[in-house]
Amino acid sequence: MFDSPSKKGYSHSPTRDHVVTNYRDQGVEQPNRFRDPVFAILFICMILGTITTSIMYAPAVENANNGEDVAAAANGWLVVAAIQGATAIGLGLLSLSFMIAFAESLIQITLISSIVLCFVASTFMMVEGLIGGGVIWLMIGLISCLYAYCVWHRIPFAAATLKTGLTAVKSNLGLMIAAIVSLFVAFAWTILWVLNYLGIAYQENGGNQGDARGLNGGIVFALLICFYWAHQVISNVVHVTVAGTVGTWWFNPLAASSCCSTGITSSLKRATTFSFGSICLGSLLVAILNALRAMVHGARNNDDGIIVCIADCILGCLESIMEYFNRWAFIYCGLYGYSFMEAGKNVIRLFKARGWTMIINDDLVGNVLMFQSLGVGAVCGGIGLIANEINPQWFVEEGENVDVKWTIFFIGLLIGALFSSIMFNVVQSAVDTTIVCFAEAPVDFQRNYPDLYDQMSDSWMKVYPGLWSGEESLVSIGVQGGNQETPRARTADV
Repeated sequence: MFDSPSKKGYSHSPTRDHVVTNYRDQGVEQPNRFRDPVFAILFICMILGTITTSIMYAPAVENANNGEDVAAAANGWLVVAAIQGATAIGLGLLSLSFMIAFAESLIQITLISSIVLCFVASTFMMVEGLIGGGVIWLMIGLISCLYAYCVWHRIPFAAATLKTGLTAVKSNLGLMIAAIVSLFVAFAWTILWVLNYLGIAYQENGGNQGDARGLNGGIVFALLICFYWAHQVISNVVHVTVAGTVGTWWFNPLAASSCCSTGITSSLKRATTFSFGSICLGSLLVAILNALRAMVHGARNNDDGIIVCIADCILGCLESIMEYFNRWAFIYCGLYGYSFMEAGKNVIRLFKARGWTMIINDDLVGNVLMFQSLGVGAVCGGIGLIANEINPQWFVEEGENVDVKWTIFFIGLLIGALFSSIMFNVVQSAVDTTIVCFAEAPVDFQRNYPDLYDQMSDSWMKVYPGLWSGEESLVSIGVQGGNQETPRARTADV
């Protein structure tokens, strides 16, 4: 039996006198069938088309470089970048245990730090004579104070969900491997797309390589959709894999309690086969909005600046709404194998029935993970500065008098933040899945992980006592007997 982590001395809660019940319309495991296959086919055709045009046009771009060897200018940059990347991965893994131990304190520190940073920025700008910017940061700081006051009482439940999500990830560390692999896949796609873009620009402009200004707007828009679509798909494959794995951990602990458990492999298989079309559909909708915003940004210098800003604002709102919808819909895809639209409708129906629409709007955990990523990035930037002190010839040619320390620090910050954020996105996905599973199937959680359940239910009662009553409540007051509905969620293929 999988041993769940315990917390000694945890206080007794009134919820222990309640009988827990699962959600009445809990999701049902769907048969293994390809969902939204048309969009999977379109995505594969897009990838093949990009590869084909890259092969056709890349040689012309290479010849136009006249054999220039850009790699020679790298010097020691690659070595230091590799060290920084490895450090980011190591710190990311170590921080999992740290966040479990100090989840509530980290959330509190994050809220306070964001307020302090706003006031520091405001003070700095006013001292420098930038009154307008200082006032803006002052207003942001005051709004942050109000936000912290409003959500402070919700910190215990956010901390409990963070602990549960982290515990699930630590039990299935292979998810981190999948996330890191996805980073390199995304990097390879970016290189391929750039080659494709330059090749098409070279052909369309009669050999004037790299001049994209003469490219047809429709071509640029299509290329941008391809770029964002692939990146969205790569990210969401990991998201769906995490959701499926955490679901297996929730309902069937024995199948999801090792680095490369069957819960991970079966969830990855589903994400890349049966649910791949659904992932492509949801990702395409976001990619179109991403591409539209990129086109709008490119038109900001036109005379119709106000109209462009309004369009950018509208597209930004639509983009956020779509990403928010995808975030929860893909969890249902991973848990049960629904199609994209069915998953979205079911998960929204779940939160409405539970009365949880305000809860899923909180982003306390996301703020903690963002600050953790910045912290890891700062450490990696510091490693770059140390390397520059030890061997400055790694970064500049001998005899040159160039101060590159801030460039080194900034690149290290980006590398560290990027690598750690990829890993922490796994944690965010696990936390989101925890919320969905807690809303749907608390019975299974109580049976498999009683200590974690006690922490979440106790904090829930303190934060949202009014949401424990009603027909669709998480618990029912009184005694209903020992028989509970058999869980209908997916388990790993064992």
